[in-house]
Amino acid sequence: MHARSIAIPLLFAIACLAGCGQVGRPHPVSHHVLRVADAGVAAAPANAAARQGVLLVRDTETPGVFQSVRLVYSRTPDTLSYYQYARWSEAPARSLNAHLRQRLNAAGPFEAVVPLGTGVQAEYQLNTRLRDFYHDAAQSPGIARVTLEAELVRRRDARLIARQVFAAEAPAPSHDAAGAAASLGLASDRLLDDLVTWLARVRPADDR
Repeated sequence: MHARSIAIPLLFAIACLAGCGQVGRPHPVSHHVLRVADAGVAAAPANAAARQGVLLVRDTETPGVFQSVRLVYSRTPDTLSYYQYARWSEAPARSLNAHLRQRLNAAGPFEAVVPLGTGVQAEYQLNTRLRDFYHDAAQSPGIARVTLEAELVRRRDARLIARQVFAAEAPAPSHDAAGAAASLGLASDRLLDDLVTWLARVRPADDR
């Protein structure tokens, strides 16, 4: 009887210590990659003979909230928050800009597409601004919303050839950060297709 009375408090103490160890353990953070369709199959390549000129793609500008690697969601209008335990592999504006250049090199109307700082002489310049990039989670499972402003400029005289605002949406497969990341990739893919098609349409309008 005496041995049992000692064993019970001892087991209780061990359980308490195990619980304390769990409390101090940090919550795991999930990391997500912005996934879009492969550039080689996303769109039919432009006619090689029609691909002329070099396009310089400047870094994508974006408001402060989207400069972070944290995933953004909204549950009420005009209010944005971060998922606490979810991160992008890199800031969305950087990922989107890289995918844009890949898509344009594969299927765009330009002979070559280069990023800022390469030293390559380019006839045209593409400026982009990321306005929205978040999971609208007001109603489960939510919708991804991506909005990008783009303007095509002729560099020799800084002439604005065309400007357009693109918006794309995609339903989220789940009401969480993983669903947000997946749907933002789908919405980005649709937006990139629209942007490449637009550039192919407006570029011939330039009186070069």
